[in-house]
Amino acid sequence: MDQVTRPVSEQDSPPAPAPNSKRRTFPWGWLLVPLLLGGVGYVGYRLGQDDASSSATAGGGFGGSGFGGGATPGGAGQGSSGQGGSTRTGGQSAAGQSAGGQGAGGQTARAGAGSAAGSRTGAAGSAAGAGTRSGRGSAGGQGQTGGGSGVTTPVQAAAVQQGILRTERRLTGTVAAAQETTVSARTSGTVSRIAADVGGSVSAGQTVLALSNNDLNTSVESARNALETAQVQLRSQTNSVQSQRAQLQQQVSAAQTTLANAQQSLAALEKLATIGAASRTELNNQNAQVQAARTTLTTAQANLAQNTRAQTEGLAEARLAVQRAQIALNQAQAAADAVRVTAPFAGQVTGLNVSEGQYLAANSPAFTLVSSQRQVAVNVPATEAGALPVGAALTFVVGQQKYPLKVAQNAAAPTGGSVPIIARFTEASPPALGTVGSVVYSAKVASGVLVPSTALQADNDQTYLFTIENGKAQQHEVNVLGQAGTQSAVSGIDAGSEVITQPPTGLLDGASVTTSSGSRQRGSAVGPGAGGPPPGGTP
Repeated sequence: MDQVTRPVSEQDSPPAPAPNSKRRTFPWGWLLVPLLLGGVGYVGYRLGQDDASSSATAGGGFGGSGFGGGATPGGAGQGSSGQGGSTRTGGQSAAGQSAGGQGAGGQTARAGAGSAAGSRTGAAGSAAGAGTRSGRGSAGGQGQTGGGSGVTTPVQAAAVQQGILRTERRLTGTVAAAQETTVSARTSGTVSRIAADVGGSVSAGQTVLALSNNDLNTSVESARNALETAQVQLRSQTNSVQSQRAQLQQQVSAAQTTLANAQQSLAALEKLATIGAASRTELNNQNAQVQAARTTLTTAQANLAQNTRAQTEGLAEARLAVQRAQIALNQAQAAADAVRVTAPFAGQVTGLNVSEGQYLAANSPAFTLVSSQRQVAVNVPATEAGALPVGAALTFVVGQQKYPLKVAQNAAAPTGGSVPIIARFTEASPPALGTVGSVVYSAKVASGVLVPSTALQADNDQTYLFTIENGKAQQHEVNVLGQAGTQSAVSGIDAGSEVITQPPTGLLDGASVTTSSGSRQRGSAVGPGAGGPPPGGTP
């Protein structure tokens, strides 16, 4: 074959190498990058295939000439255009694009990270996701099972009942004496004896000190003599009146008999006079006897009435004289007894104002006394005072020691927003005076359905809780009536409801829940991002 010869121009001739230039090597690093990425994608594909056989949900991905499913749709890579589906939203989490392909990493239900890289020369994608629950996708991603896959959340629940919410109230109180008084002498005299020392205990009526006063004894004797005289006069007057009364009654009876006889005689003469057997003179004489008998009877009756008045008035005056004499004696005796200054109640002598041999005037203070009975005064909130009537039981606490109390006085009317209440100790050995402690009682907070306070959730000004109904969490708005300790009284739910005591974070109304130790699925929710095959079916 003939060779055609054409001239070689200066432009067609190869450039002459520089004298000192080095020879350029082949870029092997660029060739290794796509090979490395392809290998990673294949490993992820195999891992996804292995996990797909034991997973409760399914995920799809395809890349190049194959696809793999993972426990969750963690990610998908495609040779020409890689895509990744989220378990809830179905959106792409990350993508890396090159001239020949794309890589996408799927997002997990709670937390995940996707990564993809594409080379400039080949089509390869890889993605990786990680979540709190593990599942490997076809592109090597790991993710958590999402809510869209029908997950049942394990919870703790308790049945609630209607009741009264109470709390233990503690108020500060100080021990004081139930009574305190200064005893004064009722009469004057010289202190002859002191029977009790300061700080000593005395019983009611016991002599604390004695006075000496001779004039008081003389007054007692005089008053006793006057009483005896009045009593003698009363007895004598009574005997006299009673004996005269008997005689007067006999005179009245005799006058009544004489009058009756005279009247009968007059009647007989009048009958005789009608037949002429009696004269007028005899009739006049008999009339005169009747009038005389009537006058005698009237006089006797008047004397008897005067005796009755004497008995009523005279004896009454004599009795009154005896009573006055008795009163005078009692006063003299009381004055004489007043030389003994006694304790009005059982207690402790806290002070003596006199000493032996000292003169003490009447109504002057002799000693001070506090009762042995102890009490505690405490101010109770007005809303709770009505639940503490007289006789209600309280407890006084000092350190580890407890003393029973009973309400002795309840003012009922509030003073400065609180009601003063006095409670007294019921045991024989109360704490010492001035002891400061806590008055403890049970106070009503509210009445309603009692629920654990941990069950309550707040959203702005709305308070709500969850109950379990047919395996679903049902949200209920409630009104908190009161709280005490770990419990709350609410309205808005029925007694007997099964309340979730500690709702998990993010629990939604209508979510599937279980009270067993572990969660279990209730059906399967299939849809975009729910673990089904990719759109368009399985390749």
